[in-house]
Amino acid sequence: MTLHEAFIKFDDTIKISQNKRDSILRSRDAVRDKIRTYFKDELHENQPKFMRQGSFAINTALNPLPDKEVDIDDGLYLNNVDENDESTWPTPKEIHSTIINALEGHTQDGCEDKTSCVRVIYRKNYHVDIPIYIMKGEHALLANKKANKWEASDSKDFSDWYFSTRKNAQTSRIVRYLKAWRDFQDFKFASIELTILVANHHIQNDDDEIALKNTLDAIISNLSWLKRIDKPVSPFEDLWEELSEQEKNSRIKKLKDLRDDIENAINAPSTHRASLILREQFGERFPIIEDTNADNVKTYSAGAKPWGL
Repeated sequence: MTLHEAFIKFDDTIKISQNKRDSILRSRDAVRDKIRTYFKDELHENQPKFMRQGSFAINTALNPLPDKEVDIDDGLYLNNVDENDESTWPTPKEIHSTIINALEGHTQDGCEDKTSCVRVIYRKNYHVDIPIYIMKGEHALLANKKANKWEASDSKDFSDWYFSTRKNAQTSRIVRYLKAWRDFQDFKFASIELTILVANHHIQNDDDEIALKNTLDAIISNLSWLKRIDKPVSPFEDLWEELSEQEKNSRIKKLKDLRDDIENAINAPSTHRASLILREQFGERFPIIEDTNADNVKTYSAGAKPWGL
């Protein structure tokens, strides 16, 4: 098995399975039906429309580690307001309360009222996040409960940007590799940040390990210079604006450590040694490669740096 083949096998392991996807989508559809019924039977108003968003929409969702959850974003678009008469709009706090009331008793663990969504919690390691929007012309406004105001923001715009920016399926695989690395390392690096960085800096190669290493080179160079990640759609904010200099440098260092170990794996004297290096970064879901060349067959143990030994 080559390193490229190992990464493809790793991707097959980490990307969300069809059974898990089907189960989550059935739960999502049940949430949609519950909300539609509430608007129709209790409020006697037009039923909202829905649109899948987030990692499910751009195919970068992962199978979770044992202590992690899958989340699916399902945008709710109100269809019972006059977009030109803002005086008739509910406040974000009011509409959040309406959706929570609509979903009362739907799951055993209920809902969480978050700043930018209502979260429906399931006991199968996943939850459904429902951001709530009003369309004004061609643009969506998101209900921000904390600020209690409608803000320009639409996840659909981000999905459209991603598909217009990504080079090919390898872009999505690299996003999944970095999200799986982030989850195994258990540190804060938002999925949207990793997705933006990869889409903007993906350097293609026939071999995924080289494409990943070269893409990380480009990402690290950009972040080391700018120390910011700009959201490419409204409201176009710097996603690192609230981070301290120390936090920014810490994240860049983690990326450098990953890049260096991928380079060490590429240059390792055996593919078995290379796989052990990569398992220290990506975890046990990354496959072990057994050497087939008799000259290279040797027993190594994980954790023995420097890798050139």
